[in-house]
Amino acid sequence: MMRFLKQVFFLWALQIVTLVPGNIYAQGSGHEVVYLQTDRTTYISSESVFYKFYVLDAEDKKLSEISKIGYILIRATNQDPVIKIKVDITAGTSNGQIVLPDSLISGVYQLWAFTSLMKNQGTPLFHKEIVIVNRFDKELNFKLPVPALTDVLRAPETDSTFVITTDKTEYGPREKVKVSLGKLNSKATLAVSVSEETNIIPDKTILSIPSDTAFKIQPKDINLPESSGKILRGKVQDELTEKNIPDAVVLLSRVDSIPDLQYATTNSNGFFQLLLNDYYNGNELFLTIKDVPSGQHWKISLEDDFELPYKWNPSTVLNNSISKAQLTKSQQIVYTNKTYHLNNDVTEEPAPEKNSVCPRFYYTPVKTTLLSDFVQLNDFPEIIVELFPTIKVNKNKNNYSVLLMNATRYIYTEPVIFLDGVYVDEVSKIMGLGSDKIKKIDVLAAERIYGDLVFNGVISITSKRNEILKTTPAPQSLRIKNDSRQGGIALVTVNPESAKNTITPFFKQMLYWNPGLKLNENGTTNFEFYTSDNTTDFIIRAEGILENGTPVSVSKRIKVTNQPISTDK
Repeated sequence: MMRFLKQVFFLWALQIVTLVPGNIYAQGSGHEVVYLQTDRTTYISSESVFYKFYVLDAEDKKLSEISKIGYILIRATNQDPVIKIKVDITAGTSNGQIVLPDSLISGVYQLWAFTSLMKNQGTPLFHKEIVIVNRFDKELNFKLPVPALTDVLRAPETDSTFVITTDKTEYGPREKVKVSLGKLNSKATLAVSVSEETNIIPDKTILSIPSDTAFKIQPKDINLPESSGKILRGKVQDELTEKNIPDAVVLLSRVDSIPDLQYATTNSNGFFQLLLNDYYNGNELFLTIKDVPSGQHWKISLEDDFELPYKWNPSTVLNNSISKAQLTKSQQIVYTNKTYHLNNDVTEEPAPEKNSVCPRFYYTPVKTTLLSDFVQLNDFPEIIVELFPTIKVNKNKNNYSVLLMNATRYIYTEPVIFLDGVYVDEVSKIMGLGSDKIKKIDVLAAERIYGDLVFNGVISITSKRNEILKTTPAPQSLRIKNDSRQGGIALVTVNPESAKNTITPFFKQMLYWNPGLKLNENGTTNFEFYTSDNTTDFIIRAEGILENGTPVSVSKRIKVTNQPISTDK
């Protein structure tokens, strides 16, 4: 693994690809281009942004099989990201929802999406603008962006057979709408949304970004494609001089019932990369530098996957009275839905579980001692004295060391120590653990060769309540939370029972969202949804990518009016 991570990979040639479905920015990368399709562009805090993430090959425009991890972030004007999520990508797409906190202030936000591979040659990444309004904001005096006229282009015409047909064009409240999508003579991956039409911030087809706002990252080192999982990138530096440290060994482990270990060696620039497969998802990660020379102050610094190289400061104009009226209406609808608990229209379909491989440190049988078989002992040194004659604990002032007799050479050497599956960076951390906290101790009194590393025996301590989580990292160590990744179908549709319950108020601005609609190749594709008491115009929009890489987009307007409730639907 170390040799693989230290290889220098060929830089792919930059290729800019123009793709133009619906409301998508089209920027190319060395090998990939990303689209992020959302259910709408205006939201109230506490609502969800529903999205579909597309990763395409930059040459043939087909869904990419390279990257398996994607990144999405949301940021406001002149601010760092307020939301950061990682997504699992399967066969070039991912779906999910981003819940907007109530604490977000009203304003225009940027939504970014990219893969790690897209950073390799400083290529522009996908971004679009959305409006988020705090549901408690009564003034609504924020500014909206000024659209660049050169950026707003008409979406291309698609095949005339790909049309949206509805059983009617005008509907009453709480009425069923039947929809058919015409055939495309090709398989396609589509997302369909039905939301209230607004003029707050229109959907746009963007073919290019003004050069003064083009987002480019100059990578410190070449990013490996994340085709097998998340890659953790970082550097080892001298804390005082900030000099990069080559050939430093960085160890990685996580809490488990068995010792686990992964490692990488820094290159000439002090740079290292570690592959995080699904075994590490949602867990605390422990990193440390092995064998830091005495008197040296080495530290680990990790690359921020979501770092943007500049602040965002768009041209804006003051919100107008029409926009304020629409936003006030949206706030009232969200308030009503939360009051009556009418926000349970989302059906999540989690992605299938993947096999996670534990980088187990050893498989050799060990000698196991259960502390419950003996009288209670106060601390680790007392446990060693009473129960382990082949182990010694030495103390020099406030410094401890642990020695283990080698079973073949009969000499005492310093073993590697694990606590709750995690490599112990300071021996002093285990000295206060007695029988009341330790469940068992495993001892392997032989050399353990692990890749290019050699360890003089192993002592593995398993506590009763994960005592490793109560410790503080040593100066040469780092502890981080590896957040879980999103990646499942989030289907939003009105519950028919809610539509039939005439006692409860029923207002919706988003009636339907399906990011995984399967297009019938040889005929029409049908779906249906219900209207609500919100009487206004709605837009049905279907966007996606054909099997051959062609982008498609089609939309249709329907009207919901104060007609009597239909009884035959």
